[in-house]
Amino acid sequence: MEDQIQFKISSALKNLIGRELITDEFVAIFELVKNSFDAHATKAKIVFENLSDGKGSKITIIDDGKGMDYADLVSKWLFVAYSAKKEGTEDREYRDKINKRKFFAGAKGVGRFSCDRLGNALNLITIKDEKGAKVESLRIDWEDFEQDAKKEFVEVKVKHEVLKTNPYDLKHGTVLEVSGLRDTWDRQKISKLRRSLGKLINPDQKNDDRGFSIDISVPDENQNDKKLKERERINGPVKNFLFENLGLRTTQISSEISSDGKLVTTVLKDRGRLIYKIVENNQFKGTLSDIHVHLFQLNRVAKANFTKMMGLAPVGYGSVFLYKNGFRVYPFGEDGDDGLGIDRRKAQGRNRYLGTRDLIGRIEINGENKELKETTSRDGGLIKNQSFTDLKGFFYDCALKRLERYVVDVIKWGDDRKIPGLAKLSPGLNPEDVKPEIADLIANLSNSNDIISLEYDKDFLNIIAESQERSLPKLVGNLKRIAQESGSDALLKEAERMDKQVKALLAAKAEAETGEKAAEEKAKVSEKRFEEEVSQNLFTKSALTTDMKDVLVLQHQIDRSTDRIKSNVDDLLVAVNKKAAKKELIAYIERISLETNKISSIVQFVTKANFNLKAAEITTDMVAFIKEYVENVYREYPSTRINRPYMNFRVVTNGEKFSHKFRPIELIIIIDNLFSNSIKAKARNITITFDGSKDGPLEFKVRDDGTGIEKRHLPKVFDLGFTTTNGSGIGLYHVKQIVEKMGGTVKAEAMEKGAEFVIRIKK
Repeated sequence: MEDQIQFKISSALKNLIGRELITDEFVAIFELVKNSFDAHATKAKIVFENLSDGKGSKITIIDDGKGMDYADLVSKWLFVAYSAKKEGTEDREYRDKINKRKFFAGAKGVGRFSCDRLGNALNLITIKDEKGAKVESLRIDWEDFEQDAKKEFVEVKVKHEVLKTNPYDLKHGTVLEVSGLRDTWDRQKISKLRRSLGKLINPDQKNDDRGFSIDISVPDENQNDKKLKERERINGPVKNFLFENLGLRTTQISSEISSDGKLVTTVLKDRGRLIYKIVENNQFKGTLSDIHVHLFQLNRVAKANFTKMMGLAPVGYGSVFLYKNGFRVYPFGEDGDDGLGIDRRKAQGRNRYLGTRDLIGRIEINGENKELKETTSRDGGLIKNQSFTDLKGFFYDCALKRLERYVVDVIKWGDDRKIPGLAKLSPGLNPEDVKPEIADLIANLSNSNDIISLEYDKDFLNIIAESQERSLPKLVGNLKRIAQESGSDALLKEAERMDKQVKALLAAKAEAETGEKAAEEKAKVSEKRFEEEVSQNLFTKSALTTDMKDVLVLQHQIDRSTDRIKSNVDDLLVAVNKKAAKKELIAYIERISLETNKISSIVQFVTKANFNLKAAEITTDMVAFIKEYVENVYREYPSTRINRPYMNFRVVTNGEKFSHKFRPIELIIIIDNLFSNSIKAKARNITITFDGSKDGPLEFKVRDDGTGIEKRHLPKVFDLGFTTTNGSGIGLYHVKQIVEKMGGTVKAEAMEKGAEFVIRIKK
């Protein structure tokens, strides 16, 4: 015969849902403040008393919320893991007294056990917001639950009484007196708590129509506070913080999914100027709705201004915070937290991606979004499910990557920068300095079929140079398509205006080309003969002037400087990893800077075959250039350090020609780095072979017979800092950067003996 039995619950459950679940004392206070907010309080006061007295120290949290009566204490507060908020019954009897509010800050039913995390004893005093309410009191000694793990949870008694007098000046609300504190609370720690509480509530999310406030009181520190500036005091109301209020003049992006989940609106601004605003279909429809992202890029100037206004550096304040219905989800945004994977991604390309130190901002989750749930521990962020994966996808695709595309590719980080040949730093780029690049950016962005609306600052798209000729026709076509699909007459007129400008530019260019055509035809034969002569003598001795006879001496000097730079870079990386003193790091940087200045001075007058290596882009046969360089620099001068007596260099061509625009110094860097890699791998033979058709891409392979590359290392050989030869791990990283800049690709292949690098350049 079947019978029914039931679970027994050990008193040890208290620890599991108390201090073992909520391990952070700040999070414990956050939870109790959130409970005050959910109880419709207009304020919560946190009082720290007798902190210098270990036994008499106490934290008291006082709110003026709706309070509780005896029935509430028994059926709700003492009902472990039950949440009337989650059940939807919390405000049923209180509904006529409150303004309607959409969502609660907490709904787990375990936040009350934060009191156990803070101290070993609790005295709860509460008065319900109703006529004739009694002053109810619960006294709990949490150690009573720890005496005997075999004792059932429900058998451990807590003391209840109705107080005859009200010890606090409250008409209604709840007081939590926590004593026997488990942590040491000093001024520094309370100051940090104050800053954290300033980030607890997001005033920009409309979940608070009462102006809920938090106040900290530390009577022991009143005298010290009088000597300090307001922002350095720990007593007084906590001010909520919005990045916008700092007025930082930097690049910012906002992206939001509409409340119905159908559309995404993204706005990019740079130092107050609109770059673009787009509306597009939501790719995460069905899983995400009513979510906003606000990101600010922190260049050097913005970081300095933040520190000046806030009294601490941005890195100490935090990065990208996450809020759900106005309350912060911990630990997103904390210094050292990488829950969104921002720093892991930046490590793959430090100069290509923004990291947490380059960003400050927030993600706002509004409405239900039921699948975006906080972990029960309350300091573990959100549960890692599909909705969280989609949230990260939205954050990256619609906000972070678009901000990066502008900051990294267009304004080059927006900082003052060193330009070769200039003694002073050049000012950071502003939007008006990069109009052609902005035109390209908007043209590429508008190419998406998901875009249904587009706005921009028309000043950036006025045709100012022929360099925009390639992007604007594409943009005109995209604008017409978007205008027709959205039915926007204003957008259609703008597309037609731009269309006329483009046609006028092309007509003027065609007229100029017609006028020059006759002269070009006349000079064609002699010009062709001249180009062939230059190509044949690009790197031969016959093209060298008397001064250029000393090129080998200069090359030796460059090699020595290069060795010193590589050595110092290696030492610098080691010093950074071991967190060396600032003075030591600066010393390495100064040595590197000195050697680069030496090389810069040499390159200013070192010439190879009638062109300066620092010159702007040239258009010539890339195959001939590489062949001449290898044969005349590597093979012709056996005394150079870069060569070895036993090394054989060979270039194999089958009559390929590939006219292309490129910077000579960049192509030389590619060849030198690949050859240097082969030499380090103890190769004796290096061969370059070409493959390309008249109108197609050029592919050339650099192959050696050295020690080769292990297959497991192939995906990482182009990563910054990766090396198997005790080098700095920078050479192949530079090769990949330059090839991709040319619009090409490079890959490494492991051979049976040796290694092969395949470079493909588009026509």
